[in-house]
Amino acid sequence: MNKMNNKIKNIIFDMNGTMIFDGKYHEIAWKDYAEKLAGRQMSTEEFQHHVLGHTNKDILEYLMGKGTLTEERILELTEEKEAMYREMYMEDTANFKLVDGLVAYLDKLKGQGINMNIATGSNMTNLAFYFKEFDLGRWFDITLCAYDDGTMNAKPAPDMYIRAMERIGAVPEETMVIEDGPSGIRAAAAAGAGYIVGIYGDSSRELLEETGLCDELIPDYRNM
Repeated sequence: MNKMNNKIKNIIFDMNGTMIFDGKYHEIAWKDYAEKLAGRQMSTEEFQHHVLGHTNKDILEYLMGKGTLTEERILELTEEKEAMYREMYMEDTANFKLVDGLVAYLDKLKGQGINMNIATGSNMTNLAFYFKEFDLGRWFDITLCAYDDGTMNAKPAPDMYIRAMERIGAVPEETMVIEDGPSGIRAAAAAGAGYIVGIYGDSSRELLEETGLCDELIPDYRNM
């Protein structure tokens, strides 16, 4: 937090690509699904714009067409894809960790009395997995997190950030959001976030810059 330091009382983190650098495994899994389900290859640009920050339902409907899958089939495919992703990610022991500098940064924020929350396009299965594997309960209350529970529009709609703010009593103008994807950056702006940080260690700095909405860009948390 730099120029907004004296105004920020709350910080909301996206999860994937922001707190953990796991994008490679989501990308592998979704590209595999694009070929398996839709019979075509998904480009990295498509992944950046149509997968990062979006719910699994929206991604599957993007691949297969809106209304072509039943809710039951969406849930089945979601769990199958996420299990594949979790297995691949856990096997990468060198990168199966919180982003460099994040533990110290979270401890610092907690010590300063900053309210913190998570707003993620992940479902509860994955969110619970992250809380267990990375001991996120040290800093966050899982019952207050905003996640893909099927009741909100996906990013770039502001729904997830509005809910994450409301659950910790955060005033948008006093809230900083840390995001890695263009859709998430736009969602944070639409929710009225007072300060937006784009983290590009696992994504594209250029795509974040192109939004014109980031107040600050960082590769990780070592200088925060």
